[in-house]
Amino acid sequence: MENAALAIGIAAIVFLAPFSAMAALSVAPISGAGGNYAEIRDGERVVFQGLGTVPAMRAVLATAGGSAERVVQYQDVRQEAGKVELSGGGADALAFQESFRVLAPDLIERAVTVTAQADARYYLDFGWHAAVDGDFYSFTGKETASAQYSPGCSGPEFGGGALQTFTFLGCLAGERLYGIIGDTPGHWENRAFMGFDADNRVLSLCNGDGSPRRVVSIPREVDATSVYRASFDGWQHIEAGETQCWTTWLFASPAHSLYDVQLAAHLALANAKGFNQSGLEAILRNTSYLLLRRNLLRPESDYLFISGVGYGWKQWVSDGFYMSRGLDDPVYDAAAHAAIFYERIHYEDNAQYYLLWAALVKRAGGDLDMRTVGRAYRFIREHEVDGLFVPPRLKPELASFKTYHDLLPYDDDDAPSSNQGFHCGALMAARELGFPVSDEDIEKAKAGYCRMFNAEGGYMATSLKQQEHIGQDALYGEVLTYAVFGEKLLPDDYVKTHIETTVRVQSPYGMRVISKANGDLLEGHSGVYVFGGSWFLNDACVYLDGLIHGMDPGWIDEKLLWRLEKELAVMPAFHESISTVDGHPHGHHLYSWNSGFWWLRREVRQRLGMEGSDPLAAALDQKLGVKRQDGYLSLAPETATLRQPG
Repeated sequence: MENAALAIGIAAIVFLAPFSAMAALSVAPISGAGGNYAEIRDGERVVFQGLGTVPAMRAVLATAGGSAERVVQYQDVRQEAGKVELSGGGADALAFQESFRVLAPDLIERAVTVTAQADARYYLDFGWHAAVDGDFYSFTGKETASAQYSPGCSGPEFGGGALQTFTFLGCLAGERLYGIIGDTPGHWENRAFMGFDADNRVLSLCNGDGSPRRVVSIPREVDATSVYRASFDGWQHIEAGETQCWTTWLFASPAHSLYDVQLAAHLALANAKGFNQSGLEAILRNTSYLLLRRNLLRPESDYLFISGVGYGWKQWVSDGFYMSRGLDDPVYDAAAHAAIFYERIHYEDNAQYYLLWAALVKRAGGDLDMRTVGRAYRFIREHEVDGLFVPPRLKPELASFKTYHDLLPYDDDDAPSSNQGFHCGALMAARELGFPVSDEDIEKAKAGYCRMFNAEGGYMATSLKQQEHIGQDALYGEVLTYAVFGEKLLPDDYVKTHIETTVRVQSPYGMRVISKANGDLLEGHSGVYVFGGSWFLNDACVYLDGLIHGMDPGWIDEKLLWRLEKELAVMPAFHESISTVDGHPHGHHLYSWNSGFWWLRREVRQRLGMEGSDPLAAALDQKLGVKRQDGYLSLAPETATLRQPG
């Protein structure tokens, strides 16, 4: 009776939080024989309990003989409006505290603090026992059997394995979803492990796995320019006197389907992080956050952004740049920029991206490695011919790998149009950074860009010499340049004509990144990835460029909404590409660089003087069944019209 009274009393105080009148999810401290612990309730219904025979947090510590498991209970409980704190927990040389804080209706933040009295290796399980009946879900689907995943340290350096991008575990009980979300692996030293124990009804979320130290490396054949190697183990390391803090979130939401489960997880994380002006912002900025990693393979910086969990811990310049735009944080922006090293720069459009990025980092007060910035500048000027950027071969034996988006062979004197747009912007960035770039240099680069327009066909060609191929990556360099400098590079009629042609010849699922003049696939192309697939950011930038060049905003938003529906048809995630043959997603979901659309759209609208909320985001929210009220996003599945068929 005393335990029940304590639980009810403290839970009632939690309901005094600013949003508590609407919140059903609450924290109830429970007193046991060995101390206090917490359980999560939905009204009077217990939904999550601690792990093990004693329902508390589980800690695993490294010992001389292997490892030892400890149950963490707390001696003291303190509560105030919207918050419960548990303290006085210990395991060997480690002291623990936990706090639970109501952030929004049906959203609770859990923070676990660890302080060391002596050096130690350990990991924690932030999971819970599901006290309700229902189906288990990861982000990618229903988990009908026990399974293990790693969102944090998989990739080619680990030989593959079961991958997840979103650190989410959930239980769908009827039409009520109860979920657990882990922090970005970038805050967990890249150690993030998820487990579904179907037999014992346990959802496990750990910041380590206790595996021994070993050397990890990305195989030589996976990267054309460098070798990556580092030592790694499955333990968190803490020194005497050090304090570490680990954050997870618990949430509840209505959900009728897998699509609802995925979207509810997005909205919960976005509400927790403040990425919540719209469902579109939530999905795109969550992607940036989930793909942040510690840079353990090289010494350049602390953090980087990766393309997808299967690509491992390394940095593409364009991916890192657009991911950082999505997170929109100057600290991570400078760190991710510093992660770039020269061997990642001297091919495709990477040097141009690097210089544009450097200008933004400097504007925000970040510190630049001017040696690498200087090398990037010299590289683009050394490969400039009459204002045209003519990329060298990445692999001496191959005439391909000249652009980010196709593997076509290009003559050694040819200039791809996608690279040229960035080249113009990079020269502007270099001038801002203090390099000797004249107005004449920039005008020659812009004139070279204009030369790639095929006036007879009415489109931007994929390169100066391959005029028979439409390049739908031809305009995104201009959009980025406009976002950074507010300057157009092409005449209005070129862009408008290209878009008119594109709308006429594109596939039913979007623009082919490269195609024949009539929109058909090139010989041998499959319609996915660089072989004629549709990449969302390319399509979006084509339409954004129409906005920049004076096309009707309502018409542009109509086309963008149509393309967003194609992208999000299967799951609420942006993909590496989608098939232009049947519309199915290809490659990684929650793919990195699409996050840049959120930032590009915002910057372009601001430069054009478009104030107020974004009508495109509002229109998409209506289709997704997303509502915003009192500063937070929620899901109303019954109002949605965009859902996976079947």
